[in-house]
Order: sequence, then structure tokens, then C-alpha cells
Amino acid sequence: MNSSSSYHLPCDLTSALNLLSEHSDSAKIVAGGQSIMLLLRQGFLSSDIFIDISDISELSEISIQGGAIHVGAATTYTSLENSLEIQPYSVLLDSLHVIADPQIRNLGTIGGALGHADPSLDIVPPLLCLDANVVVQSLNATRAIPLSDFHQEYMTADLSKDELIHSITFNQPTGIHGGAYEKVANVEGGWPTVGVAAQVKLGENIDSFLDVKIALAAVGDTAIRSYSVEKSLIGSEISMDSIRESSKLVCNDIDPLDDLSGSAGYKTHLAGVLCQRALVKAINRAGGSL
Repeated sequence: MNSSSSYHLPCDLTSALNLLSEHSDSAKIVAGGQSIMLLLRQGFLSSDIFIDISDISELSEISIQGGAIHVGAATTYTSLENSLEIQPYSVLLDSLHVIADPQIRNLGTIGGALGHADPSLDIVPPLLCLDANVVVQSLNATRAIPLSDFHQEYMTADLSKDELIHSITFNQPTGIHGGAYEKVANVEGGWPTVGVAAQVKLGENIDSFLDVKIALAAVGDTAIRSYSVEKSLIGSEISMDSIRESSKLVCNDIDPLDDLSGSAGYKTHLAGVLCQRALVKAINRAGGSL
């Protein structure tokens, strides 16, 4: 923040949206500030107006409405992790347990993460597996955007200058279901070299897949759904052979890069291994046995 910048702490959503509408070309929304402050320090971002939404109570609420979970954009990772409403969602809890350290989790917010749109964020693959929607709001309109469409390019979210992220919503899974998130990182709590989320719905006899969702972090310009693995497993009987063979198909959907975390080849191999692990854990959590 430079000496000419101004800081605003509105106490209600309407005030925040009015400020954003008035200063949309030069304003930035902040809450925990974990992502935006890093960009400011590195010189990748500048702004004249900072609008802090952390005091707006409705943006920090977690609720169940009509069978759907609603998570306010200013909800911190720690608040989400400790909320009773989220306890049934093991795929989401797994990712929250491995995000950075307690200090970051106490300040970082789910809306800030989704607005930042980094493809290496742990929180995004589990939300993709839950078919989450991002609710964005301007002074005059509200939009609900599937998370799968919200991030379309590297570090780019479908968010206009006069809009802020209001909440994230997803339906409660039905039937016999389980989920898991597996990741490998160079340091504990660090950015994932690869992260894989799995959410499964099993048949009545717990011996077949009725539905499968697989999503990955750090293997493309955005978090990625692996439709090849999903299509291979849906309708099939549960076995280690089917899981091993289907997990190999993850290479059809990802496009990792060589970087300091590892080579593209290593990440592709790791994606398949983690896909297997996440599927096995999700099946066992649903009551299956592998």
C-alpha cells in the first residue's frame, strides 16, 4: 500500500458495493490479505483504494439453506475447518488441514483464494468435486457461476471490476458417499507439487461406482477436473485393478510444467499415484473396503 492509497472498512455489504461501484477502476477488495499483500510487496499489483470486507458479518457466515451449504467469502480457513456444517465433507476437511500453517489459516479467506485464482491452491479441487458455485455480487446484480467456469485462465477469475465474491455454495451429497484429498509438497504445509481430490458415490451394495469426481491442483493453468478417470470408473465395479488402470488416464487431462517442484514427467506420475490414494481413501470412508 503506497502513501496515496486509501483504506476503507465498511460495516455492511451495501456500503462495500457502493464504494466498489464508485471506485471500480482503482479499488481492490481485501479480507485476510494473504494473497494481495504478497502481490503488493512484489510489485505485481498497485491500487489507490482498498476495501476491507472482513467486518461484514454476512460474508463470514456458514449456513445450510435448502439442502445447500453457503460459505461467506470472508470466512477464514480456520473458521471453515471448525464449522459443524463442514464436518461431513471429508474431501474439503482434508485440504483445509494441509493449507500452509495455523497463522495463514487464521487470516486467509475462501473468497480471497478463489479470487486469486492460483492453480496450486489446495482448496479448489475439493470444491470442484463438490460442484461448487461462486456467487458474485455488484451493486445492481448477483450472479452464480459454476466454479469450473469461474477460473478459465491462469490467475484469472470471472469477476468484473464492480463485483465482489459474496459466497460459495454447494449441494449436500446424497446416498453413500465419501471423499479425500491427497497432496505432495516439498515442505509441510507448502504449495502442492500435485494435489488430487476425489469424491465418490457408491451403489447400494457398496461394490460399484454410481458417481466419481476427480480434480487436481498444480498441473495446469487452472485446477483441473479429470473427466477421463471419472468416465472410466462410473458404473464399474470397485476393485484395485479398476482404480489402478483408471488412475493412469489422468495424464489425458493434465498439462504440468517443469519447475522447481519437479519435472512434468514426475508430476504426471505423481498425479496417477495420488489419484489412486485419494480414491481408495474416499471409498473406505464411504464404507467400502480396499
